[in-house]
Amino acid sequence: MAPEPGVDREVGQVSRHVDGQADGQADGLAIEQAVARARAFLIDAAAGGFAEARHDMTFPHALGFTGAQERQQGDIFSRAVLGAWLLDIAEARGGDARLEGIAAAQADHVAGQRLADCEGGWSYFPGLPELPPDLDTLGATIELFARAAPQHLPLCEGPIRLALSQRAADGSIRTFLIGDGDPAVRRQAMLRGVELYWGHTADADAMARFHLGLLRLDPARYAPAAPLDWLAAQQDADGAWRVPWYEGATYGTQLCAALFERLAPDHPAAVKAAHFLTGPPQPPATATTNAMTLALSGIGAAARAARASTLAALQEPDGSWAPSPWIRMPMGRPGGAVTRVLTWQSRTITTALCLRALVAG
Repeated sequence: MAPEPGVDREVGQVSRHVDGQADGQADGLAIEQAVARARAFLIDAAAGGFAEARHDMTFPHALGFTGAQERQQGDIFSRAVLGAWLLDIAEARGGDARLEGIAAAQADHVAGQRLADCEGGWSYFPGLPELPPDLDTLGATIELFARAAPQHLPLCEGPIRLALSQRAADGSIRTFLIGDGDPAVRRQAMLRGVELYWGHTADADAMARFHLGLLRLDPARYAPAAPLDWLAAQQDADGAWRVPWYEGATYGTQLCAALFERLAPDHPAAVKAAHFLTGPPQPPATATTNAMTLALSGIGAAARAARASTLAALQEPDGSWAPSPWIRMPMGRPGGAVTRVLTWQSRTITTALCLRALVAG
């Protein structure tokens, strides 16, 4: 006798529901394990002073650079950003004293690297005379100090004044900060650097991070200074900001979108950015691009679960994720033609970004 129609269908539905629950529990366990491994990896990296997150780069004397050594090192920016991400991770976990302590240690490190002879405060490569302090590093520093070490905030007062004094009529601020009171020799080298190598332009990525830092410091005071109209004018038609200092379109777009989310979430630029960011991850589909899209609040639960599983599956046995290009330095900008793009990547940075994405609510 044939079974009644609907009985098999009902049994099948129950079976699929049970199988789905099992799959979901397995995925959840895999993600929990990935989080624990990544946290352990970052704690070990912190014990070594985040050495792998230090950017090493050669600036040859033959090309006009005047550093005491041709090989320069910089970790101020990366450790400021790492500190803030560790705080994000701790908050998402409902508190994590170990990570919070590591973040505070990064603030102490950054505070100790402030340039004594430059009004702009912090340079990405502090030993390179041709590279001035920059708005991006200042913004990352302000955020970390405001969240983890407010006792260091007085170190930011002069650089903030300098940056705001250099605002153009449209609200934009050039990325590189050179003060009238900087020592003459250093000032000459910095002016030569921006003229020959870096370009003296206002850049959306640096502008967004600087103003996000100011909002952490004093939202009522600094919100009116955020140049939302200027930023909107820099946005591409597809909703992305294709910025000079970060690889790909996703990270720079997230920085700009975060500022709009804080101040004007219904702005047309914010809506366009959300459409771009919640679409398929931008190629190449690296761990970094998956992590950056996973952390967004606008993606649905199903898409988030799928991306989280994909990201967890990309994790290495030691708890890290393979490094993906993050920082980019386009050479030749001042001449109007980029002749070469230098990129930098870090396993530590990628791992922190991935862990932050996995724990995001």
